[in-house]
Amino acid sequence: MKENINTEELMEATQEMRCQLEREQERVTEEAHRIKGQLRSLDATVDLLQEIKRLNEELADVRSQLQEEKERSTRLEMQLNEMGKMTASVAGRASQEEVQKALRVFVNKSKRKKLEKRIAVKEMVLELANANGVVLPEELAASIDSLDDEQLVEQSQSSNSVVTDNLAELLTAKAQVLWQRLRDAGFIVADGYALAEGVSSNQAAYIATAMAERLQIKKKWKLFQQLWGIPNLAQLAGSWQQTGKLPPRSSEIDGLMK
Repeated sequence: MKENINTEELMEATQEMRCQLEREQERVTEEAHRIKGQLRSLDATVDLLQEIKRLNEELADVRSQLQEEKERSTRLEMQLNEMGKMTASVAGRASQEEVQKALRVFVNKSKRKKLEKRIAVKEMVLELANANGVVLPEELAASIDSLDDEQLVEQSQSSNSVVTDNLAELLTAKAQVLWQRLRDAGFIVADGYALAEGVSSNQAAYIATAMAERLQIKKKWKLFQQLWGIPNLAQLAGSWQQTGKLPPRSSEIDGLMK
């Protein structure tokens, strides 16, 4: 009788243990499903965050493009407004002398404007001169070139004025290295700073632009026109900058300036 009782108790304990284990198994299975669901949610969150990052980068690019387009539009609007202040007949039937006179008056008046407007005027005047084949006198070209100076000092000029800028900026130790490279390449004479035989005015304008950028010279046209005696360097530069047709050996000149 005692053995029967122990067997029954053991059977009951076994059944109870089995029930507990089955309940635990169900709980663990449910917990596994819950964790698996959370992992899927985390994966979806990571994908969403990556997509947000990509969209933010695209948005930043679009904003940058819009800002550039806005600045370009503002600049063009300034040019149109300034151009509208000039007499309509100037660019049409007027003679070279009349066009030069009108440009000179317009440029002198523009010296009192804010920097951004002076920059727009400079670009507009050079494009107008190039488009109509207007030859700019040396003093007018120099006056146009100085329009975008940060602090513009207005000076009275006459048609007989002579450029008296100090050439020291072209004779620094850093500049001498560039001059020697140009001599070795055959652009400049061996014993000085004059252009070598066969170097065109277009190439001279390109050399002046490259050197001025390398040496951070602002009033480059006055200096190089005084040095070489070539007028209208700014107009020559504006021509190949506008057409995109660079002077011969331009890439070689770029290499010498590095």
